[in-house]
Amino acid sequence: MSSFGSTSRLSSDLYRQQTAAARPITLRRRRCACGKVVTAKQLVQYGACASCARAAANQVREAA
Repeated sequence: MSSFGSTSRLSSDLYRQQTAAARPITLRRRRCACGKVVTAKQLVQYGACASCARAAANQVREAA
């Protein structure tokens, strides 16, 4: 009987407990520069909340 690729029962149970208890990164809340609370994923993708990202895009569009 080979144990190649199998993990100990203790470590896999511990991993499941930790990941089940933790909230996903995408749902963690952060504050934008304007003070609005948004998801961390949105801040990583756009650098700001949706309204700040739209305002910045409009400023770039008007300047061009």
